[in-house]
Amino acid sequence: MTPAGTEPPPRAPLVARCRRRLRSLAALSKTRYWLLTRALWVALAFIVVFVIDGVLIGWSTAYEVLIGIKSPAEAGSALVTWLVSIVGWLAIPAFVGGTVGYLVTRQIEDRRRRSAAEVVEDLRRRARANRRPGSRR
Repeated sequence: MTPAGTEPPPRAPLVARCRRRLRSLAALSKTRYWLLTRALWVALAFIVVFVIDGVLIGWSTAYEVLIGIKSPAEAGSALVTWLVSIVGWLAIPAFVGGTVGYLVTRQIEDRRRRSAAEVVEDLRRRARANRRPGSRR
């Protein structure tokens, strides 16, 4: 809300807003940055290939080719059908495996940042806090 008689400043041009949005991506965590800048394009490419194949040979047949129930040779001779088959058998498992591997590695690295002495001291502090009243240990 602005005071009476004043107007809000003009809105920034679209190019400036887009530039600001792209520059702000660097402030994200590595995982979120990768998901927005790399993984999004891979997922979009897969979706485009699947939609094209779904339109050409039918959605249920495209799904069956994707997960390997039906051979691409049985489904049709379209090049896109073979591409969907390859994506289903190679690209999707590699993409999911790489993503999960990266996330697990990040979790392990976060745990290793503390020295062994810090971990032992933290465990002792927690043990003292959880002790029952009147116990000798």
